[in-house]
Amino acid sequence: MGNKQMIRNQLTQRFALFSSLKSEPRPVSGWLRAIRNALNMSTPQLAKRLGVSKQRVSALEKAEVDGSATINSLRKAAEALDCSFVYAIVPHDSLDATIEQQARKVAARQQAYATHTMSLEGQTPSGREQQEALEAAVTELVRTSPKVLWD
Repeated sequence: MGNKQMIRNQLTQRFALFSSLKSEPRPVSGWLRAIRNALNMSTPQLAKRLGVSKQRVSALEKAEVDGSATINSLRKAAEALDCSFVYAIVPHDSLDATIEQQARKVAARQQAYATHTMSLEGQTPSGREQQEALEAAVTELVRTSPKVLWD
């Protein structure tokens, strides 16, 4: 097993920890406000713990909801709420499946070009031959996973 495949396998195992969270909606008011309210902590109290103004806390809670909060500001606010900030980018599908899908697209483009060239020479392969060639190309692209896969 190659190094990149080993890394993909390790990431896949880690993603399993987050997969159930992908479908969990964020509270409408955002995590910061929801947790602050659940702790019965006021905006001025959180502001004091963060060392900022209450207006800055309100702005941060709004920024979380609209998606403009920075990772660093969310991490600091989480710490002030005695929470951990967890950040992850979790693929919709497995990394291996994503690579295979992309390899299939690339192989299909390459095959279309080759088939066109062969047809100009009067050597059009059969449907079965084309399918076998496509699968072989996909397998090779997945195995080698060249950077040009993403061009």
